[in-house]
Formats: sequence, C-alpha cells, structure tokens
Amino acid sequence: MPANRNGGYSAAEFSSMQRDAVNRVLEMQRRAQMRLEQSNRMASAGQMPAPTSVPQHSPQHISQPQPQIPQPAFPFQGILEKLGMDGETALLLILLLILLNEGADRSLILALVYVLVG
Repeated sequence: MPANRNGGYSAAEFSSMQRDAVNRVLEMQRRAQMRLEQSNRMASAGQMPAPTSVPQHSPQHISQPQPQIPQPAFPFQGILEKLGMDGETALLLILLLILLNEGADRSLILALVYVLVG
C-alpha cells in the first residue's frame, strides 16, 4: 500500500492549497514592500509615523515612567565582555569546537586557529 504523501488530499486539492499558499505569500510580500516604501517616504520627509493606537489613562493611574534597563542586543553580551571577547571571536571558537567534535580536516582547524590568534 503506497504512503499518501499529501495528507489524504487529492492531487487537485493539494495543488489548490499550494496555489493559495503561494498567493498568500505574494500578498504578504506586497504589503511588506508597501509598508517599507511608506516608512522610507516618511523618513525622507522627516516625519515620524503616527502611532496606531494611543492608550487612554485616567489621571489616577498615571505614574512616573519606569526607567528602562537596556537589554543587550546579543543575549551573551555580558558573558563575552567578562571574558574579553567580541562576537566574532566567540563565533569562531564555537565553530572550532564543532569542527573538532566532528573530526574535521586538520588544515581547516589550523586555519581557524590562525584567524583567532592573528
């Protein structure tokens, strides 16, 4: 008995669903492009986009704004700073460890070590 690769759908139904999915993707890309062009026009004109909704607060609930603690862009930024490394060095070390674990070619490993040291 052959395995049904289309999840129980006929070939016509499966083809129709694929066309619908492609059309949805194209529509999302079109909308994203329109938004990008709109934001670029506003930025070049020196305008800021208007907020979509402004929360309404009663006077009793307004409090002092909480200071925002800046979050590092890279989750391990603090660890890397303590070790005295930047992101590229960490990435090269991780790649080196993976290659060592997988038994990669020694010349490739030596090349990575040369890049790390140099």
